[in-house]
Amino acid sequence: MRRLPHWTGPTLCFLLFAAGALWLRWPTFGFSLWNLDEAIHAAAARTLLDGGVLYRDAIDQRTPLSYYAVAGIFALFGENNLWAVRCFIALLIAATGVMLFLAGRALHRRIAGALAGALYVLLASALLYQGDANAANTEWFVAFFSSAGAAIFLAGQGMPGMRRLFFTGLMFSCAFLSKQPALLDAAAPFAVLLFIGWQRRRPVRDVAAQVAALAGGWFLPGLLTAGWLAANGALRDAVFYTWSYNLTYYGPETATNDRFLAAGLPFRLLATLQPWLLAIWTAGAAVGLHRLLQRQPTPKEHATNPGLLFVIIWTLTGLAGSAAGGRDFQHYAIQFLAPFCLGAGLALVRFTAWAWSGSSHRWLRPMSILLPLLITYDALTGAAAARHRTVPEDASLRISNYIRENSAADDRIFVWGYHPDIYLLSERRPASRFLYASFLTGLVPWTNGAADIDTSYAIVPGAMETLLHDLQRSQPRFIVDCSPGPNRFWQKYPLEKFPALHAFIRTHYRQAESHYFLPQGFRLLQRRSPGEGEVTEDPSELPADTVRSFTLGTLASPLAPLRATAVHGAATTMVGHQLEYFLHAPSALTYRLPGDVAIVRGGFGLRPGAYAADNSGPTDGAEFIVRWRPDHGPEQVLFRRLLRPREEAADRGVQPFRVVLPPHHGGELDLVIDPGPQDNTASDWTYWADLMLEKSS
Repeated sequence: MRRLPHWTGPTLCFLLFAAGALWLRWPTFGFSLWNLDEAIHAAAARTLLDGGVLYRDAIDQRTPLSYYAVAGIFALFGENNLWAVRCFIALLIAATGVMLFLAGRALHRRIAGALAGALYVLLASALLYQGDANAANTEWFVAFFSSAGAAIFLAGQGMPGMRRLFFTGLMFSCAFLSKQPALLDAAAPFAVLLFIGWQRRRPVRDVAAQVAALAGGWFLPGLLTAGWLAANGALRDAVFYTWSYNLTYYGPETATNDRFLAAGLPFRLLATLQPWLLAIWTAGAAVGLHRLLQRQPTPKEHATNPGLLFVIIWTLTGLAGSAAGGRDFQHYAIQFLAPFCLGAGLALVRFTAWAWSGSSHRWLRPMSILLPLLITYDALTGAAAARHRTVPEDASLRISNYIRENSAADDRIFVWGYHPDIYLLSERRPASRFLYASFLTGLVPWTNGAADIDTSYAIVPGAMETLLHDLQRSQPRFIVDCSPGPNRFWQKYPLEKFPALHAFIRTHYRQAESHYFLPQGFRLLQRRSPGEGEVTEDPSELPADTVRSFTLGTLASPLAPLRATAVHGAATTMVGHQLEYFLHAPSALTYRLPGDVAIVRGGFGLRPGAYAADNSGPTDGAEFIVRWRPDHGPEQVLFRRLLRPREEAADRGVQPFRVVLPPHHGGELDLVIDPGPQDNTASDWTYWADLMLEKSS
């Protein structure tokens, strides 16, 4: 019988794996945004397509390969085309499955390789939280290049030649250029080379030559990348953000015990979804370790132990890499998933071989057939069920839509916050190299975000000066301030805490649609036209047109305020049948009343979203004050009430009030709203309603 070509198996596997990955993930390609990493990649990629250089013109703290890959996909299929990016990721997952097949085949376990590849394709969709499973994460690149390196190394049948060693190093280098924790994966081929040299008593010169070939392949992409960055003036920033920043600021925020706990995440996920597979893998790992540690291996074991050692070390380094961040983000587990699936495939085949050997019980034989079928069925049904999982739409979608509809395609914007998704959803380019503003505030996301932590120690030196230079040069049409609401810890970074940036915005920008976006937790700032000139007044003072809209109703003619201040913006709108004077606390309205006004009445309250159960940064309350200053007499507080609607149901909705003025000949009336007892303005979406004056008869 004619033997099939050597490439038939990998080709067939790729076609099957690609069909499976595309079918499983197809419904997820069109979703707006699965996680922040997708938004960061998209924002960076658009800057790169404009001729920018990563780290010089677009900053993130990971190594560069995946950003340039996304930029390449955008160049071919259109900017912001995440559908194409996710389709590419599905094919990359299929290609990783093929690499696992080749690695298993090199270990004389063709079926184990096929099982490993199939499990990887299925678990890539089924195992992780949907926001991580469906997103274009950097770890998919890490898994592919590490698996390719494993396949090349193991194909050497125990002693790879110089060319294979060079390309092995090349693949593991590309994994590192995808994300820094993949540096650990390169330990597997280096350790196995040394093990083979020791086991077979090879001359030191020969071992050194092999290590040099492997190291040469590993260093070459890094040196070429460094040279290109240096030629474009970006090397210093690249070293700082990908290495120094992570070691100095980002990494120390995570305790060592958190990293140990993070190492358990993949096992917790597997124990929930695939307990039988985890049990088989654990038993196989124990047998493999025992085999490596025994003093007198058989000739067959002696020949295959280097491959077994490679799988064990790669699994350990993959686990260490996934735990290096010390966080419970499930996409970190992808680095471990590839070697785990290879080990699981090997364990399943070895269990079947042992069950059918003469030394085992006969009842294990049917079990050895049913167990792989059960595991595959569970993985397939889990992956199929995951096809239509989704996550809530991003909270910034509405403000992003407004920006897109009220700006030109070549306009730029800047987001003061940890919301790079606004660049993606608005389809507008970043106006600064800072794709998110944590480097300017010292925020290390999901670690030091508590309101009582001062994060100034982690601010990158010179970052604010760099930002202002970028903004002066690019003149963004819109600036989005994320501090008015609970937007990924940003309520602790109001613009007032950053005087230079605040002064720049006061001079060149005005608020837009404050009544609409402030209750959503955002402040939209629009660049003033040249005719509007610069603004130097108190930023809390409202524009004259806005002040005139806050008229009090009277039995005669409306009365406009003398002054109106609201640091976070204001507007008048009709809400149902009620005229609402929206004034985000702190705020004040001051009216000059004639001598015949006797009564002030109306309502006040906080919008429901301020204390909603799903608001992660709700209001702690607000205080409403009516203050009176007669022309010939002392100032008096005529009304004061603290509302705490989160704690008190009676404080929800519109609260009516009616204040009788003392006899007077005229004076000034202040309607004041102060923040809650902790002076925290987060979600203080406060208003007066249907304000009226009654005159004395």
